[in-house]
Amino acid sequence: MVKKHLLLVLLLYAALIARAQVKCFVQTQMDRSTVYAQQPFKITISVLTATWYTAPLEFDNLQIPNAFIMPFDKTVPGIFTINGQNYAGLTFYYIVFPYKEGHYTLPPINIVATTPPVGDSKAQRINVKMQALSYIVKPVPKNFSSDNWFVAKDVSIEQRWSRSLSRLKVGDVVTRTITINARGTLPQFIPELKTDSLSWGSVYPQPSTLTDTRDEYDANGQRIQSVTYLLEKEGNFTFPQATIEWFNPINSRVYKRNTPVVKIHVATNPNLGILKTAKDSLKATLPVKTTINVKKGPYLIYGILWYYFALYSLAALCVLYFVVRMLIKFGKWLSNQYKVYLTSERYWFGKFNRSSAEHSTLLRNLYKWWDHFPVKHTASIQENAREGNAADIDEELAAYYKQQYADESANNKSAEFKRNIRKYRAALMSIDPSKADKHISTSQTEWE
Repeated sequence: MVKKHLLLVLLLYAALIARAQVKCFVQTQMDRSTVYAQQPFKITISVLTATWYTAPLEFDNLQIPNAFIMPFDKTVPGIFTINGQNYAGLTFYYIVFPYKEGHYTLPPINIVATTPPVGDSKAQRINVKMQALSYIVKPVPKNFSSDNWFVAKDVSIEQRWSRSLSRLKVGDVVTRTITINARGTLPQFIPELKTDSLSWGSVYPQPSTLTDTRDEYDANGQRIQSVTYLLEKEGNFTFPQATIEWFNPINSRVYKRNTPVVKIHVATNPNLGILKTAKDSLKATLPVKTTINVKKGPYLIYGILWYYFALYSLAALCVLYFVVRMLIKFGKWLSNQYKVYLTSERYWFGKFNRSSAEHSTLLRNLYKWWDHFPVKHTASIQENAREGNAADIDEELAAYYKQQYADESANNKSAEFKRNIRKYRAALMSIDPSKADKHISTSQTEWE
């Protein structure tokens, strides 16, 4: 009775613990697992609970090698149904822009959620982790060079001039400003337009301006690039077109846009002294070129920092070493057990039971079994039967020997002989069962 009450208390306690558990977990999804360099992909992280949240989520920054990460950490609430059960969820996401080909793994980040257990109203802070996901960054297609590779959903290009292009003369200064707006990419990826030299004027490129124009749902960027031209010769000329080319990942097609062709007429200027003055002034406005020491990042192996890769490899080798040692020990133990089994009474008795009716084989296996019999016995089975007052066994053995040696056609008696021996073995074993051999053959048929 006491045991029943104790068991009931334990069951109720286990049920209360199970009910008070916080059921909270993370679901992570990528909208694609294979991308080109610069092609963004979206990581959506949903934290689900079986109850509700009492505080905002706390989560670490996501860090991925060879990639720019744009976080959208504003959490959006929602209701999710999984296996017929409703969960309250908070969702946030990142947009990742990889810029180097290879195989990578998203490291799992730690997330702190504040939510009460099922059946309770007191919230608890718990740590959950997003699962690690892998992705592949494909190399730039062969028809592109790494210098002009640019990935975007859509691109626009426009130009404007600092003054009217009519009534120009030698010594005049004209500034051309080109604005590139790209959708679905970062401004860092918008390529700088090539500035060609002119035979009829000097070219003075100005520093570019990059602007992040992201919206609530996507990344967008803008590059503004200005070039100042000093007109040095008279005549009719054409400004070179500015061309931008990009790869659209949505339909995997290449697009190109140009600025319109601009033709001008430059008239003569009798005051050529102004040409030298303008040239000196423009040279003074040129940006000073500085040498930037670029810090090279750590070496990666399969997208993993080399020291982490070495650590993981060392751990794997240690585990492999212990597994191999355990397998070797288990193999030795198994071999020893098999050797012991080969010398056991049950093995030889099973071999006797499986013997053919041919008398020489049957008798040879019979005496090999008798030699391995663990209970105290004499060298002769018949003699042992006489000493044990087992007259029926003695007579049956004698009759079998007589039949086998006198008449070779009496082999049909072997099955009955084996049955008698099994009965005799069982009788001897029952005398002192503690001395019986415990090694049992899987093919042994027990006597009934």
